[in-house]
Amino acid sequence: MERFFGDRKITLYSSGTAALAQAMANCASRNSVRTPEVIIPAYGCPDLVAACVHASVYPRLVDIAHSQWSYDLEALVHSLSTNTVAIVAVNLLGIGDDAARLIRLCKERHIALIQDSAQFLPRESIDWPGDYVVLSFGRGKPLNLLHGGALISSLADKYPPSVPPARYTTRARLLSSRMAAIAFNTITRPAIYRVFSALPGTGVGKVIYKPLTNPAPLPERAWQRVAPAFELYRQKPSYSRDIWAAAVEEWSDFGIAALDYPGSPLPAEPLRLALLAPDRGVRDMLVENLDRAGTGASRFYGTDLTKVAGIPEVIACQSSFPNASSLADRLFTLPTHDLVNADTVRITRELVLACHRSQEVA
Repeated sequence: MERFFGDRKITLYSSGTAALAQAMANCASRNSVRTPEVIIPAYGCPDLVAACVHASVYPRLVDIAHSQWSYDLEALVHSLSTNTVAIVAVNLLGIGDDAARLIRLCKERHIALIQDSAQFLPRESIDWPGDYVVLSFGRGKPLNLLHGGALISSLADKYPPSVPPARYTTRARLLSSRMAAIAFNTITRPAIYRVFSALPGTGVGKVIYKPLTNPAPLPERAWQRVAPAFELYRQKPSYSRDIWAAAVEEWSDFGIAALDYPGSPLPAEPLRLALLAPDRGVRDMLVENLDRAGTGASRFYGTDLTKVAGIPEVIACQSSFPNASSLADRLFTLPTHDLVNADTVRITRELVLACHRSQEVA
């Protein structure tokens, strides 16, 4: 795996969030500023904020580009200061992270670039321009081991982990078991997932802020599970957007477009298919109808980071981010895993067409 990532040092952690927090802490330790700040996008997983809080860095939100997945460059440059120690480039659903453009800005300003690749893991070796790369092996991620993550860095030896190695807890052993994998695969089948997520107290499908716990690196024996799983992942593709290609082309006539980022083709193997509806009303109607049919549609995060339930006041009080808010209102996703078949696509196309016709009548 080190050769796959350009002979960089790889440290396994209890989660991708823990690995991200360590990368942020390392960036802060390399600078003498008293109040270090890390740039994160205003739309994203609340774990981005949890990592900042744990690393004792100020999470500076920056708006994204209009109807695209990248930072608003003007807003990003305006947000940089002498306190900025890192920019986090998030690869949303495998769409891209704009790291090639951001690395030039980071080098000019002597700022570290952290590539948050929790939702993207290539099967062939690629160039990683960032100072750090973060992977997640949690549920629903490309390499799905139900827990764990990795920090990849050429600087790891100079800035070793600041916390002692973790012991395997009872929870970690349960998540590593075959029974856990079977249970997860069963629950995530669309029809079963819909019923399970509706049960009170499960928390499944809810986007809320959770502080980072158990941030320590994993012991060496964790490689006994990660290394062979990584090789198997590389050899056996399991998802593709191709099955949706004709549908996406058809939906463009309805004002539904694929979310992309500038200067790059859409990925062949996204974690989920990301689409933009014309507005929130249409998006919510589509997701409600598709979800009722068991197709696995999702609003994804559903809101920008300032409005996530339980988010710290340091985030909630930051200024409005119109493009991130618009994305949160319009974005919906469809599955791309191997349970998606021609019937799934047919049912989805029929429902989208029905929603479009009802909008025309209205």
